[in-house]
Amino acid sequence: MFVNRKKLSIIIPVLMGSALFTLASGSHAQTGDAAENSSLHYSDVEEIVVRALPLSRTRLQSAQPVDIMVGETLADRRGMTLGETLQQQPGVQSSFYGAGSGRPIIRGLGGPRVRILEDGLATADTSTQSDDHAVTVDPMLIDQIEILRGPATLLYGSSASAGVVNIIDGRIPEQHAEEPLSGRFEIRGDNVADERSGVLRLDGGAGNIAWHLDGSWREADDYRIPGEAHFGDDHDDDEDHGDEDHDDEHGDSNRLFNSFVESQSGTAGLSWIGERGFIGGSFRAYNSEYGIPAPHFHAEEEHDEHDEDHEEEDHADEEHSEEEEFAYIDMEQRSWDMKGGLESPMRGINRMTFRLGYNDYTHREIELAGLHEDEHADDEHGDEEPHAHEEGTLFDVQTWQSRLSFETAPIWGWEGAFGLQLEREQFEAEGAEAFVPNNESRSTGVFVLQERQWDAFTLSLGARFENTRVSLRDHGHEDDHDDHEDEDHEDEDHDAFADVDSRTFRNVSASIGGIYEFNDTWQTSVNFSRVQRAPSQTELFADGPHLATFTYEEGNAGLRKETAKAWDLTLHRHSDIFDFEVSVFRKDVADFIYLATTDEVELGFPVRETEQQDAEFTGMEVQGVWQLFTNDWGHFDVHLGYDRVNAELADNSYLPRISPERVSGGVDWHLGGWRGGLDVYRMMEQDKVPALETATPGYTMVNLRVAYEFDVGSSTMEAFIQGRNLGNEDARVATSYLRDFAPLPGRNVIVGVRGRF
Repeated sequence: MFVNRKKLSIIIPVLMGSALFTLASGSHAQTGDAAENSSLHYSDVEEIVVRALPLSRTRLQSAQPVDIMVGETLADRRGMTLGETLQQQPGVQSSFYGAGSGRPIIRGLGGPRVRILEDGLATADTSTQSDDHAVTVDPMLIDQIEILRGPATLLYGSSASAGVVNIIDGRIPEQHAEEPLSGRFEIRGDNVADERSGVLRLDGGAGNIAWHLDGSWREADDYRIPGEAHFGDDHDDDEDHGDEDHDDEHGDSNRLFNSFVESQSGTAGLSWIGERGFIGGSFRAYNSEYGIPAPHFHAEEEHDEHDEDHEEEDHADEEHSEEEEFAYIDMEQRSWDMKGGLESPMRGINRMTFRLGYNDYTHREIELAGLHEDEHADDEHGDEEPHAHEEGTLFDVQTWQSRLSFETAPIWGWEGAFGLQLEREQFEAEGAEAFVPNNESRSTGVFVLQERQWDAFTLSLGARFENTRVSLRDHGHEDDHDDHEDEDHEDEDHDAFADVDSRTFRNVSASIGGIYEFNDTWQTSVNFSRVQRAPSQTELFADGPHLATFTYEEGNAGLRKETAKAWDLTLHRHSDIFDFEVSVFRKDVADFIYLATTDEVELGFPVRETEQQDAEFTGMEVQGVWQLFTNDWGHFDVHLGYDRVNAELADNSYLPRISPERVSGGVDWHLGGWRGGLDVYRMMEQDKVPALETATPGYTMVNLRVAYEFDVGSSTMEAFIQGRNLGNEDARVATSYLRDFAPLPGRNVIVGVRGRF
């Protein structure tokens, strides 16, 4: 493992040196992608094709709400995680599990309901299973991010029932290289975690051959926080989880202990491009180590003393405080991808696209036994012997994915797409805290979408059939005996499924949507969908202590599939002077799957059982951009935003960790080579919580940014400085399991330089 990491640490500086040499030699190559243009106006973004949608549609041509992050907006908001990068987008927040892990939450839903894609294929990590598992992408290498708010099940399967985040990084070239060599780079650092990071991308080719190389590295120490790590800790309570002891033992009390991050990645891609199409492939290596900034409690063996503990749940914290340790995650992923496209392969088909991917993912949770002071920040913290690290749970996931889609020629005014998607995942876990047994999941989906336009009105229809099978491996039962189809068990009885080894779900989903253009400025769209989602492996078969949620999770092998009826209504005004959009949505979910809190304790952990109940989600998102004026002082735009979501179960109780209401605003400024901006957003108090949980206070974030673009020879450079959380707010994330243990970073100043050549 560490040999590969050392190779990456050599390759990446070599790539960076190549970039500096190219700049010094005055290369005339220029990157031409819109995604790399840092001066895109808001109205220009609306003309960019959304790769996650078929038929080369823009966001204005979609009946479903779609957002695109690209250009200077993406450059200014890049964070350590994908969730941090997207957390200011309308309807999107982050699960936030420290600096190393944060997954997008769309309209209050995340995990197995939000699918993260890399140009149409899933990232194939374990981030859907647990919030402490990171998404295996480096935000600094992303060219474009597409967010489909609302169900995208028809296109990408039941795990996209709440939405899709599609990442475009250009690792497989699809067009002839404009220059023999072009690229971009960025180097940055900050003061809140003493971060040092950089990326380099190189593209080139000749004739029918195009190639791509990129690399990244990041090193960040424990980040600084405004106050105490533990929420509401007044240090007068004996049951304070020992935070003062941690501060004394681990040094700087203004830093969040064990919140370090280290990561490296490298990618190589190669394509052959002809007159009618292309075929190419890529290989990527991704490594990351990051700390879990929360106590790591051991699951104790059951013996007689626990019987007394079960009588009074309040003693659980005292038990934990005696045994709490910390852990970090060591992650590796190796990805092989192929992609091909062919124009007019047969009569009636305009384009055929094929994707094939294989991912080998390994994830180790390592306990920091005997760690003191700042030893975790040393370069050798990954070496187990000097620091007496104890390797805990090991996750090993192998994933195969393939996708074949066809765009059809117009027939009687209708045009559209249809396709086939196949997936297979083998999941293995070893260790005392492997709360999900070894399993294999297989999924086959077929989909069709058709559109027709009548003057100012466009009608869109879609349907998908999907067969999903989840099976335990090495469980000692024959599949033909224990395979159950969900349709045969409408009367749910958990005990009846105690020995089930596999479940098969057949999901049928459909949608209808329309777009009406009032004139060149105003348009409205409405979309209705009925989508079904199969339960995940964790929801079905979990049985053990889950340290990320601080609970003992019990799955339910008898779960029914979720069935959601969702409405989206959007009104959009688009122009260079004033761009405005408001979306309202409602989703009624039958048999919504969730973790219910119980009064039981298992192995010293409170037990949460997987249950089902109808649920209702409603909300809205508003965003607007006004061009104020242009004068000798520059060009000024004002942007405002608002979003909220309400989520309740049928018994009128609230769901936990739902995104709070948010109001945002700011000013963007451009003058020659200068640009800057002020962003302010207010996260409201989240007091709509379940009975056994407490409210999360609101907070206000103030961010400031300034950048200056200049030329070095024929290359373009940009120096930038950003200030984040300038008010040094003690901000707690309501959607995070770490709310009580880890606030967001304090005041942070980021300095860097990026360039295109």
